[in-house]
Parts: sequence; structure tokens; C-alpha cells
Amino acid sequence: MAFYPKSQIKQNLHTNGGEYILSTTKEEYKGYYYEISSGKRYTGKSPNDAPNILLEPIISPSAIPPNNTIPTITTDTFNVYSILHKPQPERTIPQFQQTIPTQKDQQLGVFSRYFCKKTNEIKYIEISQSTFGQLQSKSPQIAWDLYSPISTLWYIKGDREKVYTTNKNLIKLIEDSQKWPGFTQYFKEDFSKYFVS
Repeated sequence: MAFYPKSQIKQNLHTNGGEYILSTTKEEYKGYYYEISSGKRYTGKSPNDAPNILLEPIISPSAIPPNNTIPTITTDTFNVYSILHKPQPERTIPQFQQTIPTQKDQQLGVFSRYFCKKTNEIKYIEISQSTFGQLQSKSPQIAWDLYSPISTLWYIKGDREKVYTTNKNLIKLIEDSQKWPGFTQYFKEDFSKYFVS
């Protein structure tokens, strides 16, 4: 038997039976026992009270559930279940919305437009600034994982031909850099839209 300091031994414990059996003979044990820090229990008031036979707990048949029984749902089980099966909030999908230049934008001659592409389709939608923000921040309120957002400057003032060419080049740049095939066709050659003279 290994040596244990007194601080790791609970001595002079007693059982009236119905709790433990002797590990050697499997007979029910009544009397004094002690417990060491590992949780094991031995006969005797202390390690010095031999013989020190390991005690095993009696497992009553009622403690063992019969086969094919449904486990009891405890509060903890319910909490885990409710967290895992909590209904997810309805997520919106981006809707078409044009950004119209304000009077200030018209004076500046440029403003921002916002678009998104469905990740698994060649489908483009013009969206609002707030929808763009939700997609970019991966808001749980929107299907951000299904759409890729982008913003671009859109020129509306100056030489009409230059405005057209500049906007077309910006869209072509997005098409190439983001690998958005056919994005330029989405505009139907209307690259001077919202032009102010």
C-alpha cells in the first residue's frame, strides 16, 4: 500500500451496509473505512488498521437504465438543445435599389454606386449603401455569404464623352479584378447615366 499524508486521507468513516462490497470476495461490507484523495476507499479506520481491502460501490439494478429507454431530459440538456436549435432570424436577400445622386453630388460631379454579385451565379444587382454596409460587415440580418458587394465612383459631370469612358473603364476594372464576367453588360452601355451638363 502506498504512503499517503494524513491531509490526503479521510479516516474513521463508517457504513451500515448497502453501499460497498469487498473487491476480493464481493461480499457486502459493514464497518469502518477510510478514503484517500483519489476517491478510493479501503477497509479499516486508517491505513494503519489492517487489512486494507479495496471497497467497490454497490450498483443497484434500479440505477442502471434498461435497454431502449429514453434518457431523462434535464434542464442542462434542454438548455443545450434550445441553444443548438434556436430558430435563426429570417435573413433578407439584397434587393435592387438605385442610388440617385443628390444635389451636392451633382455639384461635385461624382458619387458612389453600390452593387453585388450572387456568388454562385452571374447575377448582378444595384443595391443601397445600407445593404452594401450589411453585406460588407457580414450582418446576420442579410445573406452576406451568398453575395459579394462592391462600391464604385460614378462620374456625372464634365465632358460627356470622358464621363462615359471613365465610368466604363471603372466598371471594366471591377469586372477584371473581381472576376465578375459580364458586369459591363449589366449597364447596357449607359455609362453616362445621371449626367448633368
